[in-house]
Amino acid sequence: MKTPSPEAGRPQAERVTKALLDATLEELAAKGYEATTIAQLAKRARTSKQAVYRRWPDKAAMVAAAIRSALETANPAPPQRSNVAQDLFTCLSNTVDALQETALGEAIRALVPLRNTPELNSVLSEAEDARRLVLRQIFIATPFEADMETRIDLLLGLIYFKLHIRGHRVMRADIETAIQLVLGLTAPRDPDKNEATEHLSGDDYRVALPGL
Repeated sequence: MKTPSPEAGRPQAERVTKALLDATLEELAAKGYEATTIAQLAKRARTSKQAVYRRWPDKAAMVAAAIRSALETANPAPPQRSNVAQDLFTCLSNTVDALQETALGEAIRALVPLRNTPELNSVLSEAEDARRLVLRQIFIATPFEADMETRIDLLLGLIYFKLHIRGHRVMRADIETAIQLVLGLTAPRDPDKNEATEHLSGDDYRVALPGL
Protein backbone atom coordinates (compact mmCIF):
# COMPACT_ATOMS: atom_id res chain seq x y z
CA MET A 1 0.00 0.00 0.00
CA LYS A 2 1.37 3.39 -1.03
CA THR A 3 2.06 5.78 1.85
CA PRO A 4 0.65 9.30 1.20
CA SER A 5 3.35 11.96 1.03
CA PRO A 6 3.22 14.91 3.47
CA GLU A 7 2.65 17.21 0.50
CA ALA A 8 -0.64 15.47 -0.30
CA GLY A 9 -2.43 17.19 2.55
CA ARG A 10 -0.94 20.62 2.08
CA PRO A 11 -3.47 22.07 -0.39
CA GLN A 12 -6.32 21.13 1.95
CA ALA A 13 -4.45 22.54 4.95
CA GLU A 14 -3.84 25.78 3.05
CA ARG A 15 -7.53 26.03 2.14
CA VAL A 16 -8.50 25.58 5.79
CA THR A 17 -6.00 28.23 6.88
CA LYS A 18 -7.34 30.71 4.31
CA ALA A 19 -10.91 29.96 5.33
CA LEU A 20 -10.05 30.62 8.97
CA LEU A 21 -8.27 33.89 8.18
CA ASP A 22 -11.20 35.08 6.05
CA ALA A 23 -13.66 34.05 8.75
CA THR A 24 -11.69 35.99 11.37
CA LEU A 25 -11.94 39.26 9.45
CA GLU A 26 -15.61 38.72 8.68
CA GLU A 27 -16.52 37.93 12.30
CA LEU A 28 -14.53 40.90 13.62
CA ALA A 29 -16.20 43.21 11.12
CA ALA A 30 -19.68 41.91 12.01
CA LYS A 31 -19.44 41.37 15.78
CA GLY A 32 -16.30 43.02 17.13
CA TYR A 33 -13.43 41.42 18.99
CA GLU A 34 -15.01 40.64 22.35
CA ALA A 35 -18.07 38.94 20.86
CA THR A 36 -16.00 36.80 18.49
CA THR A 37 -15.13 33.32 19.73
CA ILE A 38 -12.87 30.54 18.48
CA ALA A 39 -15.92 28.28 18.18
CA GLN A 40 -17.69 30.80 15.93
CA LEU A 41 -14.62 31.22 13.77
CA ALA A 42 -14.24 27.48 13.33
CA LYS A 43 -17.93 27.09 12.49
CA ARG A 44 -17.82 29.91 9.94
CA ALA A 45 -14.78 28.33 8.29
CA ARG A 46 -16.49 24.91 8.40
CA THR A 47 -13.75 23.31 10.43
CA SER A 48 -13.02 22.45 14.06
CA LYS A 49 -11.57 24.28 17.06
CA GLN A 50 -8.75 21.75 16.97
CA ALA A 51 -7.84 23.02 13.50
CA VAL A 52 -7.60 26.53 14.94
CA TYR A 53 -5.37 25.55 17.85
CA ARG A 54 -3.06 23.61 15.58
CA ARG A 55 -2.28 26.92 13.89
CA TRP A 56 -2.55 29.60 16.59
CA PRO A 57 -2.35 29.55 20.40
CA ASP A 58 -5.24 31.97 21.01
CA LYS A 59 -7.71 34.41 19.46
CA ALA A 60 -5.32 37.37 19.51
CA ALA A 61 -2.70 35.43 17.54
CA MET A 62 -5.37 34.40 15.04
CA VAL A 63 -6.50 38.01 14.62
CA ALA A 64 -2.90 39.14 14.11
CA ALA A 65 -2.40 36.51 11.41
CA ALA A 66 -5.63 37.52 9.63
CA ILE A 67 -4.73 41.21 9.54
CA ARG A 68 -1.15 40.49 8.48
CA SER A 69 -2.35 38.24 5.67
CA ALA A 70 -4.87 40.82 4.42
CA LEU A 71 -2.27 43.59 4.36
CA GLU A 72 0.23 41.38 2.54
CA THR A 73 -2.45 40.54 -0.01
CA ALA A 74 -3.15 44.25 -0.52
CA ASN A 75 0.49 44.96 -1.41
CA PRO A 76 1.98 41.59 -2.39
CA ALA A 77 5.00 42.93 -4.30
CA PRO A 78 7.76 45.31 -3.18
CA PRO A 79 7.72 48.84 -4.64
CA GLN A 80 9.07 49.14 -8.19
CA ARG A 81 11.29 52.09 -7.14
CA SER A 82 11.11 53.59 -10.59
CA ASN A 83 8.94 56.56 -9.67
CA VAL A 84 8.17 57.72 -6.12
CA ALA A 85 4.78 59.24 -6.89
CA GLN A 86 3.58 56.26 -8.88
CA ASP A 87 4.80 53.79 -6.23
CA LEU A 88 3.01 55.77 -3.53
CA PHE A 89 -0.18 55.91 -5.58
CA THR A 90 -0.11 52.15 -6.17
CA CYS A 91 0.62 51.31 -2.53
CA LEU A 92 -1.95 53.69 -1.05
CA SER A 93 -4.63 52.75 -3.59
CA ASN A 94 -4.15 49.07 -2.81
CA THR A 95 -4.36 49.77 0.92
CA VAL A 96 -7.51 51.88 0.51
CA ASP A 97 -9.15 49.21 -1.64
CA ALA A 98 -8.45 46.61 1.06
CA LEU A 99 -9.83 48.86 3.79
CA GLN A 100 -12.92 49.91 1.84
CA GLU A 101 -13.81 46.91 -0.29
CA THR A 102 -13.04 43.99 2.05
CA ALA A 103 -13.76 43.09 5.67
CA LEU A 104 -10.30 44.34 6.70
CA GLY A 105 -11.40 47.94 7.21
CA GLU A 106 -14.29 47.14 9.53
CA ALA A 107 -12.17 44.56 11.34
CA ILE A 108 -9.48 47.13 12.12
CA ARG A 109 -12.09 49.70 13.10
CA ALA A 110 -13.52 47.18 15.57
CA LEU A 111 -10.08 46.72 17.14
CA VAL A 112 -9.06 50.38 17.43
CA PRO A 113 -11.05 51.13 20.64
CA LEU A 114 -9.25 48.17 22.27
CA ARG A 115 -5.79 49.27 21.19
CA ASN A 116 -4.51 49.69 24.76
CA THR A 117 -5.44 46.19 25.86
CA PRO A 118 -2.30 44.05 26.22
CA GLU A 119 -3.41 41.28 23.85
CA LEU A 120 -4.32 43.66 21.00
CA ASN A 121 -1.74 46.41 21.31
CA SER A 122 0.93 44.33 19.59
CA VAL A 123 -1.55 43.22 16.90
CA LEU A 124 -2.38 46.78 15.83
CA SER A 125 1.20 47.97 16.22
CA GLU A 126 2.39 45.19 13.94
CA ALA A 127 -0.25 46.08 11.34
CA GLU A 128 0.80 49.73 11.47
CA ASP A 129 4.50 48.86 11.22
CA ALA A 130 3.83 46.69 8.16
CA ARG A 131 2.07 49.51 6.34
CA ARG A 132 4.78 52.02 7.23
CA LEU A 133 7.54 49.64 6.12
CA VAL A 134 6.19 49.48 2.58
CA LEU A 135 6.10 53.28 2.41
CA ARG A 136 9.61 53.59 3.85
CA GLN A 137 10.86 51.33 1.08
CA ILE A 138 9.49 53.83 -1.42
CA PHE A 139 11.07 56.91 0.20
CA ILE A 140 14.51 55.52 1.13
CA ALA A 141 17.42 56.65 -1.07
CA THR A 142 15.30 59.24 -2.91
CA PRO A 143 15.23 63.05 -2.68
CA PHE A 144 12.16 62.64 -0.44
CA GLU A 145 13.85 60.58 2.28
CA ALA A 146 14.23 63.67 4.49
CA ASP A 147 11.31 63.92 6.94
CA MET A 148 10.16 60.54 5.67
CA GLU A 149 8.22 59.63 8.82
CA THR A 150 6.26 62.89 8.71
CA ARG A 151 5.44 62.35 5.05
CA ILE A 152 4.15 58.87 5.92
CA ASP A 153 2.10 60.30 8.80
CA LEU A 154 0.44 62.76 6.43
CA LEU A 155 -0.37 60.16 3.78
CA LEU A 156 -1.72 57.54 6.16
CA GLY A 157 -3.40 60.23 8.24
CA LEU A 158 -5.59 61.17 5.29
CA ILE A 159 -6.77 57.57 4.99
CA TYR A 160 -7.32 56.99 8.72
CA PHE A 161 -9.10 60.31 9.30
CA LYS A 162 -11.49 60.01 6.36
CA LEU A 163 -12.28 56.34 6.90
CA HIS A 164 -12.21 55.86 10.66
CA ILE A 165 -13.07 59.34 12.01
CA ARG A 166 -15.34 60.91 9.40
CA GLY A 167 -16.65 57.68 7.91
CA HIS A 168 -16.09 58.93 4.35
CA ARG A 169 -14.73 57.00 1.41
CA VAL A 170 -11.24 57.83 0.18
CA MET A 171 -11.26 58.56 -3.53
CA ARG A 172 -8.45 58.21 -6.06
CA ALA A 173 -8.39 62.01 -6.40
CA ASP A 174 -7.82 62.33 -2.63
CA ILE A 175 -4.78 60.07 -2.86
CA GLU A 176 -3.40 61.91 -5.88
CA THR A 177 -3.79 65.31 -4.22
CA ALA A 178 -2.18 64.12 -0.98
CA ILE A 179 0.83 62.72 -2.87
CA GLN A 180 1.25 65.95 -4.83
CA LEU A 181 1.20 68.00 -1.63
CA VAL A 182 3.52 65.71 0.34
CA LEU A 183 6.05 65.60 -2.52
CA GLY A 184 5.74 69.31 -3.25
CA LEU A 185 4.38 68.83 -6.76
CA THR A 186 1.46 71.22 -6.32
CA ALA A 187 2.14 74.93 -6.63
CA PRO A 188 0.25 77.30 -4.28
CA ARG A 189 -3.14 78.23 -5.70
CA ASP A 190 -4.96 81.54 -5.51
CA PRO A 191 -8.01 80.81 -3.28
CA ASP A 192 -9.97 83.54 -5.10
CA LYS A 193 -9.70 81.73 -8.42
CA ASN A 194 -12.27 79.01 -8.94
CA GLU A 195 -10.11 76.82 -11.14
CA ALA A 196 -10.67 73.13 -11.67
CA THR A 197 -8.13 70.99 -9.82
CA GLU A 198 -5.91 68.91 -12.06
CA HIS A 199 -4.55 65.60 -10.83
CA LEU A 200 -1.63 63.53 -11.99
CA SER A 201 -2.06 59.80 -12.43
CA GLY A 202 -0.51 56.84 -14.17
CA ASP A 203 2.03 57.83 -16.83
CA ASP A 204 1.64 61.52 -15.89
CA TYR A 205 3.59 60.80 -12.70
CA ARG A 206 6.45 59.38 -14.74
CA VAL A 207 6.63 62.59 -16.75
CA ALA A 208 6.52 64.76 -13.64
CA LEU A 209 9.20 62.80 -11.78
CA PRO A 210 11.41 60.96 -14.25
CA GLY A 211 13.66 58.48 -12.52
CA LEU A 212 12.49 59.25 -8.96
